[in-house]
Amino acid sequence: MNALERWQTAIASNLASGSVAGYKKDDTSFSSALAGSTRLLPGEPSAEIKQYAPQATTRITDTQGALRQTGKDLDFAVQGPGYFQVKTSAGPAYTRNGEFHLDGKGKLLNGQGLEVHGEAGPITVDLNQGPISVDRAGQITQGTTTVGKLAVFDLSKTGQLQRSGTGLFVAPEDTTPTRVEKPEIMQGYIEESNVAPLQEMVNLIQVSRAYEVSQKLITSIDNTTRSAIETLGTP
Repeated sequence: MNALERWQTAIASNLASGSVAGYKKDDTSFSSALAGSTRLLPGEPSAEIKQYAPQATTRITDTQGALRQTGKDLDFAVQGPGYFQVKTSAGPAYTRNGEFHLDGKGKLLNGQGLEVHGEAGPITVDLNQGPISVDRAGQITQGTTTVGKLAVFDLSKTGQLQRSGTGLFVAPEDTTPTRVEKPEIMQGYIEESNVAPLQEMVNLIQVSRAYEVSQKLITSIDNTTRSAIETLGTP
């Protein structure tokens, strides 16, 4: 039952966050492990029923979501591998959500108010110099002036990603994300989540059915074990 609960929790999280730009869904896989055994007769190893329980493993699926054109100068999407870097109180975090904005001082922030870092640190533009332009490599210009370059990091080789708030990820300890040398950044686009709502609803139905089957199986095993004990225990 614990495995099904984990699967159900992952599905609920996917459905709740499916509209968040750049969100990466949780996928659940299953394996079996020996959970215990019941000895029907003392000293008789063959008179034993082994019990196995399903084990659930949840992993973040790092597939790209669809790119949606917004036409906004401060919306960005990474085509291919890579994550934008933002600064949090606990250190750097990474996101595929490129819905950015400027604060009153011209500093580039994400939707949660965190600083977006470029290759040289925080990115600040002159609010009096007009709109910015960003090329495919992430170079940011205002008119003829270069004001910075968006940094994109590859987390695919750091192992399992870890969530750190809505749409944010951190790399596992003792690993260092590598910078993508030739990123492909799309200005005026955002990446939608990689959640397929219809598939998640199908998964939810499967969980419900699995609960029913598991409950019936547990009842059947209990009845079989009780019958075997009664039969073998009769002189």
